[in-house]
Amino acid sequence: MSNADVIRDQIEQVEADLSDLDVEVGAGNLSPDIAAELRMTYRTERHRLREELATAQQQPDAGPDRRRMMWGAGLTLGALAAITVFMLMVVDDREPGELATGGITSDVASGGLDLDAVTNEEMEAVIADNPNVAGMRAALARRYFEAGEFSNALGHYLVVLEQDPGHAEALATVGWMSFLSQEPELAESYVGRALEVAPGYPDALWYVANIRLFGTGDAEGAGVALQELLEIEGLPDDLRIEAESLLEQARSG
Repeated sequence: MSNADVIRDQIEQVEADLSDLDVEVGAGNLSPDIAAELRMTYRTERHRLREELATAQQQPDAGPDRRRMMWGAGLTLGALAAITVFMLMVVDDREPGELATGGITSDVASGGLDLDAVTNEEMEAVIADNPNVAGMRAALARRYFEAGEFSNALGHYLVVLEQDPGHAEALATVGWMSFLSQEPELAESYVGRALEVAPGYPDALWYVANIRLFGTGDAEGAGVALQELLEIEGLPDDLRIEAESLLEQARSG
């Protein structure tokens, strides 16, 4: 599949998300304020993708953008240090192929259903029946985010923040997605709030370092965040190597 084909698929997904907003508001699953914020975000993303498509159609398929590859590596490494949210799904009398919409509890217990064995559709069904369960919604949002399905991830993370404005993971991740949408000031605001509620949160430190270095041009600020990140005990080796490399780049100016 060419770059242009990939971009067309992304535009199609954004269009579908836009169409779904009014349906979700009408069904009471999304507040009008959140829908308005999402609508603006989706329209901005659609405009960016259309410009990217026009460029892709005028030049040979040269593979992924190197800057996006760098950011993608950051996402993968940041996920290694992410705060894990454990949810136990209690499923009773479930027939083959039936969605898991049984009772839910945030209590971690042995013998629970492994979340990795639950499909996105099943999780969506559980959330639809239990819209106030922020933990399950955050887990699904993270799954979409790590799969690169940012539109789906953003919708769920914004609802999480409506329910819990101090949810550090949601704040940090929405900030990172804002950065990828070329909104560095908005991105740093979200990530900064994540660090206010969860000082030393590794993902947020990694994100803010990249935002400052590649978004706002604040190499000194990026260095401060990276130094703090490197002081964390038990930091995964691969993330430490990347942080040290980025710190050297920040110091070299």
